[in-house]
Amino acid sequence: MATYESMKSEVRQYMLKIQELDADRNEHSLVVNTIKDLDPNRRCFRLIGGVLVERTIKEVLPAVKKNLEGIHSMIQKLTEVLKKKQEELDAYQEKYDIKPARQLDQRVKAAEQRERKAPSAKSGGVLA
Repeated sequence: MATYESMKSEVRQYMLKIQELDADRNEHSLVVNTIKDLDPNRRCFRLIGGVLVERTIKEVLPAVKKNLEGIHSMIQKLTEVLKKKQEELDAYQEKYDIKPARQLDQRVKAAEQRERKAPSAKSGGVLA
């Protein structure tokens, strides 16, 4: 069961990292779309490692575009790895017949509903 939990945790970590990179990608796209039509000699500020640096748009735009491409390729690679890890997790679940908690909850609820709908064997008849 520890192996299953570690596999599940690994899949979850990949999902979180992809979400984080997707947010970074959206932020970089917003910056590129905002500054691409501005004067290339206009000054702008860029945060690099916690330090705000003054540059011009012609210096910053290529770097931001390069970062955007890197983020995009990293998302693609992580998505491929995530698919493989998810397939491994699914195969492990099937091999050892592991049911996630929500599937078990659904089965328990379905069984309870069947019991309520089925007529009870005990009748409350009157003996005379």
